[in-house]
Amino acid sequence: MEQVFSYTTTAQIDARLYRDILEHEDKIEKICIIVFLILIFLFRGWIGYWLKFGMAIPSKVDNAPINTSIDPIQIDYTIDEQKKKTFIYTSLINGHKIKVIPQAHYNLAGLTVAYNYTFIFISGFFDSAALYDLGSAWGKLGEKEFYDKYFKSYSAKTEATGSRILWTEFKVRNAPVTKDYATSHWAHSHLVPANRNIMAALLKIRKWDKVQLEGELIDMEYKTPKGRLLEYKTSLSRTDSGGAYAGRGYGSCETIYVTRVKIGNLIYE
Repeated sequence: MEQVFSYTTTAQIDARLYRDILEHEDKIEKICIIVFLILIFLFRGWIGYWLKFGMAIPSKVDNAPINTSIDPIQIDYTIDEQKKKTFIYTSLINGHKIKVIPQAHYNLAGLTVAYNYTFIFISGFFDSAALYDLGSAWGKLGEKEFYDKYFKSYSAKTEATGSRILWTEFKVRNAPVTKDYATSHWAHSHLVPANRNIMAALLKIRKWDKVQLEGELIDMEYKTPKGRLLEYKTSLSRTDSGGAYAGRGYGSCETIYVTRVKIGNLIYE
């Protein structure tokens, strides 16, 4: 009977197993690298956004409470002052150059009832500058317990059209304020951060935070690569109302160039 002998030694078997393990680990490593690169490509917008705006550095501490019972303070500029204060703003997102024409100094202290900062999908020059939408309430509406009992709100942006809205409604029919009072004591502000630190601070805002914004109400102009002039005007009144083009601010929205923001007792500039 013929016998079959194997001349493979234990050392050779161990060496082959070791090579197989290394080859398997190498394949796993390559797959992980490919998956990692795909994830970076898919989420590069968010990654770049957090790297740019992920950290806000406070400029100072102010322990005085934010008073949300008072109306926003607005000091209108003369035409000459508007001309002197006009400047070219560079988008923090894509570097677009936008002409900014300040209309008034503005100081708003309000209760945050909604916010939105979905700006990765840029649909126009306005989106390049106004990176944050803030829904604020003040006066009788400036306290969480009151607002939460009688109202509900959310801020949204339609990516297809670029339109932004603050949707608000009464929760009950017998709220102790009139509709006219309510609509004149909340606002949907489109915020243009003066710098990266301001934008990073805005991203720290959460619903029901009391926030104070200081800066300027601004109009903006942008010339497209084809030479077309696009304009956007801010509201200058808390009583604007109506459809998208009924008020100066295309539906009562203030556009604020924010140079200072206070959240709690921290000030960011």
